Amino acid sequence: MSLQQDMRPDLAEVDRIVPAMLAALSDALSEDRLSTVEICLAEALTNAVNHARASQTQSAIHITAQILADRVRIEIIDAGRQSPSDLYSDVTDLGDIDPMDENGRGIPLISQLADEVQFTPAEGRNRLCLSFNRGNGA
Repeated sequence: MSLQQDMRPDLAEVDRIVPAMLAALSDALSEDRLSTVEICLAEALTNAVNHARASQTQSAIHITAQILADRVRIEIIDAGRQSPSDLYSDVTDLGDIDPMDENGRGIPLISQLADEVQFTPAEGRNRLCLSFNRGNGA
């Protein structure tokens, strides 16, 4: 099964998309895994919105979720400027981040919580693919 959503690069849209995606995935994942997906999806979409704003683009952010036999895959494609290819390679350890900082926690959280992270930057778009194992709870 595949779910697709487009959203404007607006932080208010994150509050609309995340609950809708979680509801659509609720039969495929345990409550614990849904909480993990919620954190990762909210952080990734917030980053995509901020990236789009910095690039001054109003192009839609595309979100696709696939429910597979063993995992759920979520793909997020933004239309901002190309990000560095090593964005998810050398990630700060969560223990080294000031918990009071308002920025800088998203990529480390995503990297630690998702079972697999693939980031593919290209001119005019960035593609982030997150995988979450379904495990025994689903």
